[in-house]
Amino acid sequence: MRGVLSLLLAASAVVLSPAPRAGASAPPPADIDAESEPIVRALTDAMGGQAAWDQLPCVRFDFVVVRDGKEAVRARHWWDKRHGRCRVEGKDGKGRQVTAIFDLADRKGLAFIDGIGESDPKQVADVLTFGYERWVNDTYWLIMPFKLHDPGVRLRYARSARTEKGSYDVLELSFAPGTGLTSEDRYWLYVNKETHLIDRWEYLLTGRKPPPKAASWEAWSRVGTVLLPMQRRFENSNDMLRFENLGAPQAFDETVFTYSSVRD
Repeated sequence: MRGVLSLLLAASAVVLSPAPRAGASAPPPADIDAESEPIVRALTDAMGGQAAWDQLPCVRFDFVVVRDGKEAVRARHWWDKRHGRCRVEGKDGKGRQVTAIFDLADRKGLAFIDGIGESDPKQVADVLTFGYERWVNDTYWLIMPFKLHDPGVRLRYARSARTEKGSYDVLELSFAPGTGLTSEDRYWLYVNKETHLIDRWEYLLTGRKPPPKAASWEAWSRVGTVLLPMQRRFENSNDMLRFENLGAPQAFDETVFTYSSVRD
């Protein structure tokens, strides 16, 4: 669940969102209070509906961090939701261009470093871990509202708020202990009472001191059968996050999950 600002401090760092750790016990079912439940339903309905997202077969996107007007990070994703497999490309913590192709069920697969297939077990494991952690983080920033019923989620109605941009229901999002790697992260979701979409969130990440950071949710756009936010702007900062090359194809060519390089 680590935020993109951590990425901006170290351009190749990987940040984490809620995801089960290998070998960890399963988190409890989502715990959502009665006041928040209809707001979440209206939010996901405004985005096209939870069922529409669940049935979407594939998602293609680039996770792009921009600092002072210049691209600092780009991670490219091909997510075959139907078959539970992914391809992730980007620079790792050592500055190498790596490609991870893996199944989500067992996190095993193929690894390429600077376009060359890797066979050393440790290098393969490092690249696949990089790819999986990028997928966890980057998809969370993109589709978080569709994950509000995931195991381990705790959601409470915090307050009603009004700003110059509108009136909001503010929901506090936290996690049961042991959910993912940073279960002490907290988020406050500003759900617009008129559009039922998120306009802004605040977040206080594990190990950080208050006050929370904040980012706008902007450029909501149709992607297949759902509506997704294409951009985040971080308050009191020149940094921003963009989702580029976003699409929802019915399928990917099989070369995406076998070759060292692919064309979009």
